[in-house]
Amino acid sequence: MIISTKAIVLRKIKYSDSSLIVDVFTELEGRKSFFIKGILGQTKTKLKNSYFQPLSQILIKYNKREKKKFNFLIDCKVHSHCQNIYLDYRKSSIILFLNEILNMCMVEEACNKELFCFLESSLKWLDNNNKISNFHILFILKLLKYLGINPHLKSSNSKFLSFESGSFEDEKPNGLHAEGESVMSIISLLGMKFDDCFSLKVSQVQKHEILKILLEYIEYHVQGFKQPKSLDILHQVFE
Repeated sequence: MIISTKAIVLRKIKYSDSSLIVDVFTELEGRKSFFIKGILGQTKTKLKNSYFQPLSQILIKYNKREKKKFNFLIDCKVHSHCQNIYLDYRKSSIILFLNEILNMCMVEEACNKELFCFLESSLKWLDNNNKISNFHILFILKLLKYLGINPHLKSSNSKFLSFESGSFEDEKPNGLHAEGESVMSIISLLGMKFDDCFSLKVSQVQKHEILKILLEYIEYHVQGFKQPKSLDILHQVFE
């Protein structure tokens, strides 16, 4: 069965000297894997390695193989030319960081068109805007909704985030939780648009704490999630 769909690149792994294994998140069928033979070799191929940059947006046509680990990629071309993302060192550091997170969180094959639309529009916003210092924080907070683990807000005066119940609480919970000004800052971000993300007025130390809380929250709820290796680089870029 031939499938044509938009896709976002999640991961590529070099296989032997000339081939790649590429994982993408498709609009129509969720996560899919492809074995692309000879793409890194000296022989010229129809498909280019440059198509498969982290979170690049592509149009693909492939032969769907039922109950097979890898599908056969027939054609691929760039769908959205987000050149600023890869030329701006700040944006490229954000992309690498979010790519790690998405690759660990989106492990199931299931189709999720709402999530795909969110990723597509978020990447477009990042490419077109320059006030981006808090983009990654707000992105992660919005992502929780599409992963089905967004914390429930009981009161705007809440000071605690219970990991176990997945909710903001007025009183200190018994289990694993976060508390303090960083939790209140997270609450203030709820419902905020990317256009306003620069308006978060907190210290760099507190931004680190907010990010730490969100990543620990994901780690609690998503099996196999680990702290992204690119986190230190991201901190250095936005110091």
